[in-house]
Amino acid sequence: MKRIAALLFVLAIFSAGAAHADVLVTDLSEHQVAIRSNFTGTQILLFGAVEARTPGTRAVNRDVIVVVQGPVRPMTVRKKERVAGLWINHDSVTYPNVPGYYAIASTRPLEVTTEPETLRALRIGIENINPGTPSSYSIDGQPQILQPDAENAFWKALIRNQRREGLYLNLPGGVTFLGQTLFRATVDIPANVPVGLYTAKVYLLQNGEIIDTISSPLYIEKRGIERLIYRWAQSDPFLYGLIAVLIAAFAGWLASAVMRQQ
Repeated sequence: MKRIAALLFVLAIFSAGAAHADVLVTDLSEHQVAIRSNFTGTQILLFGAVEARTPGTRAVNRDVIVVVQGPVRPMTVRKKERVAGLWINHDSVTYPNVPGYYAIASTRPLEVTTEPETLRALRIGIENINPGTPSSYSIDGQPQILQPDAENAFWKALIRNQRREGLYLNLPGGVTFLGQTLFRATVDIPANVPVGLYTAKVYLLQNGEIIDTISSPLYIEKRGIERLIYRWAQSDPFLYGLIAVLIAAFAGWLASAVMRQQ
């Protein structure tokens, strides 16, 4: 009986504490993005509110961080070196779990919202992505072991490449409060974004401590003839490539024949 009473006491304390913690209410402007032949990119609007559990309290000392990421896939980084006057791919590193898209927006720069240890523990921030255990290979395809500094250089190069493609975004100040409780964030989706399931996760912080989180799904997919071509390329890449080469050859022959008749 004493154990049961102690357990009920602890639960009561926890419930009382949770009752006084503010909570998030969020949603996306759309949960599905269709990619067609004329797709040039779009924007996703995330909006929400901070619901105070204690009536009459003001939303002070609060920060909001929004992370949109997905889908996870293996990604290889190759290092070019000059050999006999030619630049060729030399060593390479493959990371097994790299998000194809990663955008983070916050009310203030991350370094002033909370401690770096908290960001690393929750994998918040581009530099804190966990890509899994990398595999390194030499120019002849043999596995090799890289020193941590060398492997870190490959990882930084991958991040630079993703930033250059517009697929990794860091937007300090990208979350704005509209009054005491309402907030919004706009995230750019480029035309070269990979298809698949995405997650939009929102963190609510108060005085540097995370007090609530909420996630929303986002699905980006190809539609129409682009969807059929994409599925065909994924299910039978050899036949898809062969037909693509034949179509390109026929188009070249047809253009040459038209030019000869003029």
